[in-house]
Amino acid sequence: MGIAKKVTALCALALLTACANLQQGDGEPVRQPSDFDDVAVVFKDLGPGYVRQGAVIPVPTIAQVSPGLSREEVRALLGNPVKEVDQRWWVYNISLPLAARHDYLVCQYGIAFDPAGQVTGTRWRRPQCDARYQELLPPASQDVEEITLFSDVLFDFDSATLSPEGLRELDLAAQVVTDRMVELERIVVVGHTDRIGAEAYNDSLSMRRAEAVRRHLVQRGIDGSRVFAEGKGAREPLIECQGRVVTAALKQCLQPNRRVQIMIYGQR
Repeated sequence: MGIAKKVTALCALALLTACANLQQGDGEPVRQPSDFDDVAVVFKDLGPGYVRQGAVIPVPTIAQVSPGLSREEVRALLGNPVKEVDQRWWVYNISLPLAARHDYLVCQYGIAFDPAGQVTGTRWRRPQCDARYQELLPPASQDVEEITLFSDVLFDFDSATLSPEGLRELDLAAQVVTDRMVELERIVVVGHTDRIGAEAYNDSLSMRRAEAVRRHLVQRGIDGSRVFAEGKGAREPLIECQGRVVTAALKQCLQPNRRVQIMIYGQR
């Protein structure tokens, strides 16, 4: 098995350590995929040492992180980091899509800050991740179309089943893809909820809603291998509202946070 196929296969098998642990610290030599043995583990026996969860963040969004940005500006782009190191580094686990459908390369992405809290640089911890990121960077001529639909329009309350009005709205979104994009690279569907309810439930609901939108776009003729879904729960609100007691007024205030983003990348 060649190196490229070996890395892809290992990532597809629940991101085993032969793929997920290709990380190097400062000053250590870069190790290649061929330095690692294949690992065979029964899926139910996988432990935390084998699996790392990564967030699906559009590559053009990652590319917006540049020197001079503040911590809050980075947080607005990428969300909260999974780890902070000595107030100097923020570390993210990011899933970069591979060529095979639904396969990802989970990578650690570090952002360095100066004492004033401004970005001084970024780095991918593995060369394989940097190479894949460079491949996914859009050309200068690429267009990005963003469509944001409110969940209250797409779905009934506390449901991931598309409403008749929601189906009509998504048909219009699919028409945007077919009419405006001469060459489609990918579509990223991101579900968001408000903060009402348990975090785990909101994460699940946002993902189920994103998957429902993804399925409908595919049913409308869009290549399923180019459509990705992600649920972010309540972690990226558009607005903040006062109060903890759930009232009609609070629900109405939080309404903009209940949404689905459809990011369309390609060339017009």
